[in-house]
Amino acid sequence: MANAEQARLRTGSYVDGNFVERGGGDCLPVLNPWTGEPLADVAAAEPGTIELAIAAARRAFDHSDWSQLPPTDRGAMLTAVANGLAARKQELAELEALNAGKPIIGALREVEGAIRAFTYYAGAMDKYFGDTIPLGKEFLNLTLNEPLGVVGQIVPWNFPLLGASWKLAPALAAGCCCVLKPSPATPLTALLLAEICADAGVPPGVVNILPGGAEVGQQIVTDPRVDGISFTGSTAVGSEIMRMAATSIKKVALELGGKNACIIFADADLRRAAASAAASGFGNAGQSCSARSRILVQRPVVREFVEMFREAAAKLRAGAAMDPETSLGPLISEQHRSGVAASVSTAVAAGARVVHGGKSLAGAGFFFEPTILDDVTVANPIFSHEIFGPVCGITPFETEAEGIQLVNDSQYGLNGSVWSANIGRALRVARAMRTGMVAVNGLPSASKTSIFAPFGGYKQSGIGRELGLEALGFYTEIKNLVIDLS
Repeated sequence: MANAEQARLRTGSYVDGNFVERGGGDCLPVLNPWTGEPLADVAAAEPGTIELAIAAARRAFDHSDWSQLPPTDRGAMLTAVANGLAARKQELAELEALNAGKPIIGALREVEGAIRAFTYYAGAMDKYFGDTIPLGKEFLNLTLNEPLGVVGQIVPWNFPLLGASWKLAPALAAGCCCVLKPSPATPLTALLLAEICADAGVPPGVVNILPGGAEVGQQIVTDPRVDGISFTGSTAVGSEIMRMAATSIKKVALELGGKNACIIFADADLRRAAASAAASGFGNAGQSCSARSRILVQRPVVREFVEMFREAAAKLRAGAAMDPETSLGPLISEQHRSGVAASVSTAVAAGARVVHGGKSLAGAGFFFEPTILDDVTVANPIFSHEIFGPVCGITPFETEAEGIQLVNDSQYGLNGSVWSANIGRALRVARAMRTGMVAVNGLPSASKTSIFAPFGGYKQSGIGRELGLEALGFYTEIKNLVIDLS
């Protein structure tokens, strides 16, 4: 913890290459979820500061060389950012652990994920080519991938540094200029990332960081000088952002909620599936849009699986943030914990049965037990409601067709998994799932997802994809160029 304690915390906006540490605006009290005690006070960006940030980004895009640099030159700066993250890895991980309630082992993995993002996109843009289209000998038709412009980026509290890196890295690679708003609950590592970008030589105005609440996001989204919005968060807020962005016809990418299903057939490796279900459902204290909290189990093996799942959940250990043996962190706030507890009570009242956990942990911090609810029917609110906490419900099914129907019985379609020794059936089910990402007999997660692969969902889980070369599609526009050779 020494590194995080000794770090000079940035507590204000980063605008046009400078930190604005204090103004006359609201103060954001940033808490330590492990103890409930204050960690820092951060100044929320005022309307005038937001205006300066957007103007700086617009100026940097329109009147500097940034967007016209050779991709290898921008890539060199992104490599320098990755190196800066690596040099401050322990400091960043400790700060992320304290601010976001992450066990240090998980926080270190997420910093490594941020490093991978900048490293990957440092070398991606000079491989993201346009096309030539044959029109005969009299014409040459080309497509050019050009930077979108100024982009607003809004990041949630559950993966603060990783989420910021997933957005900034491809945007900068494409030649865009960014105005990024971290969550008011977890702004600290995003502000350190701004410092690392400055040290890496990223020019003033290209990256701007604005802490604050919904009013900051609203000003970014509605400003006509902003060409696109990339948002990660709840489906309700994403819908509102779409509405606001429609006024100026902005390009929008949304990574939203999930109520993800894990479907387990009777012939599956049940012990491995149970361990995977615990890691997916209870990792990051269940505070992940990718958490697989609907556990669908073929009826002949339900009782056997429930016992294995309970044993896997019992191995999770709550402890101190910096203890490498700690595997269960707290929820982000007392308000959020109260909401999780209320959802469990509602589910039990609707007929679910608690087989493990089900209550808050005593003592300091916002801890909630890993909770397994059995006998969850489709009519139970917990079957469809995204709780965003360490709560999983088990629902039995009989046939393959019924299992597929249950998987798809959701407004969401972000993530999921299928478990079966019959690979033909596993692939049939995977293809039938209306889900953007599907794991077969395995566990990819937010921190382990390959940077090469697209991340995103169907239905109300969002629009567009992050990661991979697909992310560059959002941060670029396609220009068609026709040359008359006659």
